[in-house]
Amino acid sequence: MNPAIDYALSYAPPTAAERKALSLLTPDAGPRWHQKLDHALLTVTALHGGTPVGLGVLHVSVVAPTGVDSPVELGAMYVHPAYRRLGIRERIAASRLTYALSTGGTPITVIDNRNPASWRHFERSPQWAVEKEYIGWPTGWPMTIWVATESSWYRTHKAPPVTGGALLESV
Repeated sequence: MNPAIDYALSYAPPTAAERKALSLLTPDAGPRWHQKLDHALLTVTALHGGTPVGLGVLHVSVVAPTGVDSPVELGAMYVHPAYRRLGIRERIAASRLTYALSTGGTPITVIDNRNPASWRHFERSPQWAVEKEYIGWPTGWPMTIWVATESSWYRTHKAPPVTGGALLESV
């Protein structure tokens, strides 16, 4: 039986108390994690019985070497291992993408190439396409920047911004 999951949306950076609760979801609540939260446009939290079990942030603290205009990043995605494979990731991702599209920026996400679950999610989706691969700093790990495709924009019944070809088409 699937647990009842509630979703909370916040349009302001999390408070210190909220950050403390959310930090339990990630193995790395370091300076970069806090930087993303400091610049959050939207935080989506999945809750089971009032306890955070999933988190996704839309932020403008983009450090990836993207070539798109006005990037907004769907970053800091975490789902507690006991709550995986329940559709939480997809629900959080859809909420962030919908809001990102409404901001007028270009939605991107950055995936650690060592994360096969994230790769599978984005490879299956016609709403995302690879922009480029690069070596992350300071980790030295291979990363991939994914950018929203034109099909994402038409979900919101808006035309994508004209960005000199920076918006990618899905293949």
